[in-house]
Amino acid sequence: MKLFNKNLNILYIPGILITFIGMFLPIIADKKIMFLKDFNFLGLSFIYVFLALIIANIIINFTKKRKLIMIVSFLQLFFVMYLPFLVKQWKYAYRAKFVLNFFEKANFGWYFLLIGSIFLIIYSFKLFSKKQTIPYMFITPMVFGVSFLTFFPAIFAVIISFRKWNILIPNKPFIGLDNFVKAFTDEYFLNSLWISFKYALAVIPTKIIISFLFAYLIYSLPKFKGFFRVVYFLPTVTSVVAVSVIWNWIYHPYYGLANYIIGLFGMKPVDWLGDPSIAIWAVAAVSIWRGLGYDIIIFLSGLNDIPEAILEASEIDGATRWQKFWKIIIPQVKPSLILIFITSTIGAIQVFSEIYMMTGGNADTKTAVYYIWEYGFSRLQMGYASAMSLILFAIILTITLIQMRVTKLLKED
Repeated sequence: MKLFNKNLNILYIPGILITFIGMFLPIIADKKIMFLKDFNFLGLSFIYVFLALIIANIIINFTKKRKLIMIVSFLQLFFVMYLPFLVKQWKYAYRAKFVLNFFEKANFGWYFLLIGSIFLIIYSFKLFSKKQTIPYMFITPMVFGVSFLTFFPAIFAVIISFRKWNILIPNKPFIGLDNFVKAFTDEYFLNSLWISFKYALAVIPTKIIISFLFAYLIYSLPKFKGFFRVVYFLPTVTSVVAVSVIWNWIYHPYYGLANYIIGLFGMKPVDWLGDPSIAIWAVAAVSIWRGLGYDIIIFLSGLNDIPEAILEASEIDGATRWQKFWKIIIPQVKPSLILIFITSTIGAIQVFSEIYMMTGGNADTKTAVYYIWEYGFSRLQMGYASAMSLILFAIILTITLIQMRVTKLLKED
């Protein structure tokens, strides 16, 4: 085995072997769970995660990516340390036999995992000098958080999407692609996707145009730039709950501010959040208002990066303000525009908080994410909810890749 340093083989090879042995000690202690029909799902998930970490460690070691070796080794150690807390949660869970065996019939298996992980951590530290090691020690807690609050739930969602997974029902059989077939034939889910796309089509172009106009206005002002930046960014940093409560009052059909204003012009009161034809647009207006600050800051950053020499040269050449705007400013802020377009698309399709707080997800405002949440946390059908979330992820990923591809082609032209 060709490693970075032959003197470190005494750390790396035993670390991998001890970890691998410790992972299967519960199976050796209880041969019944060797059979797939008796093998519990939690144990299977545990095997998948640990095998992925070990394989990643080996592959990364051969590719000589030293930084990644340290990160993966820390993830493995954290997973081992976190296991006792998981066992407390799974103690009374149905068929958690494999994981419980680490602390009952084969409690030494956990110690094997711990020792093997420590060996790999020491090995990763030996690859670096002290100056190289300290920065990665500081980012390690964040890596743990991102991994176990993002990556692990994502992997878990993929696994349970192939099962009839209901929290209250002990038996969780493997059903293959049935959840995905059900999603593609579920008219309510398809309708929720359509509502999400309508919402996105209303929010994205409107928010981009308004935020750019405000950013350009602030950029053009010689004074009070800092003040206006703070004012426009306040809605963005305000809690969604607080914003929703305020706008629920504004949209109130009887004593809301919106109806008071249109009443001054002799118009009849409107049930902004109860009327099926306008409810989704009313919520979209709130999202546009709340998201302007973030986009304004990004556009301002792009505008401030425009070299003064280019603007001065255009004035010397006799360019009008309109020509300067279209020929110089717009092309220069294109990277900011692309970033906002992509992030706005992802955020708009995934909208949930405003819908939940303002309309309660009635039939005409039930977006895809709200529908997924309803199945997962109200009906407790986590398997089907996970399948729908993966479909939504695939749609968002496809749209994002298309956007990036089109952007690349435009740059080449």
